[in-house]
Amino acid sequence: MSVIDSSSENQALMSSSDPFYHFRESLEERIQVLETSISSYLLLIKTTNTSTSSEYKQQKKNIKKLLKSAESTLRDLSSTIRVVENDRTQFSHIDDSELEKRRHFVTSISSKLYNLKSSTTSEQVTQKVKADEIAHTRSQAGNLGASTKSERENTDFIINQKASATIMMRQQDEALEDLDGAVDRVGNMAEAINVELGVQNKMIDELGEDLDEAEARMGMVMGKLSKLLKTKDGCQLWTIITLTLVLLVLCFLVFYIP
Repeated sequence: MSVIDSSSENQALMSSSDPFYHFRESLEERIQVLETSISSYLLLIKTTNTSTSSEYKQQKKNIKKLLKSAESTLRDLSSTIRVVENDRTQFSHIDDSELEKRRHFVTSISSKLYNLKSSTTSEQVTQKVKADEIAHTRSQAGNLGASTKSERENTDFIINQKASATIMMRQQDEALEDLDGAVDRVGNMAEAINVELGVQNKMIDELGEDLDEAEARMGMVMGKLSKLLKTKDGCQLWTIITLTLVLLVLCFLVFYIP
């Protein structure tokens, strides 16, 4: 095998065991899915009434999940770099050039993720969603009996305010859904911690029982030794036991080691 082949195999082995490459590959896959989903989402906004479209609401929720997943993976990726930066001696196989490449990748992918996220809340998207809500509100309310220019202006103002309030309430509902999801996750974590604590407490109890049993057995042994040697002096008993062990070691050294 040539030196080049051996070097390539070593590099491939390090890549497979390095968490940076695992998170990078995972993040690139998530970004690719996110790009496709956002492209479809923006096209849907342009071609449908977002106020009444259930598909729009579903795609929006799905994109929020994809964004959170990508951001979480990005944090994991960044943490692998911080670990290397904090202990350069342990990761000496990662030279400064490689480390700089990793930093550059994280910076680049962070910017890309930020732009993707911003595209879903751009001014164009916001105005289209608001226009759809105003049109939907107007179709339901009609002109509210307005006949003069002043009355029509008042009607437009009322409809705009109602549409804005509806959008705000929808955003609050989405925020509450996110909060509810976060509370559920915290609850699951707390439950998992509680289970783990229960297991640890059980192990501690079992260890305590084992120690008590060992102590009882040691007491029985010491009692029998005291009867055999006709002494109750603990120090004397331990001295005898220690000397006996030393004698056994010396015998082993004399007879079994040339």
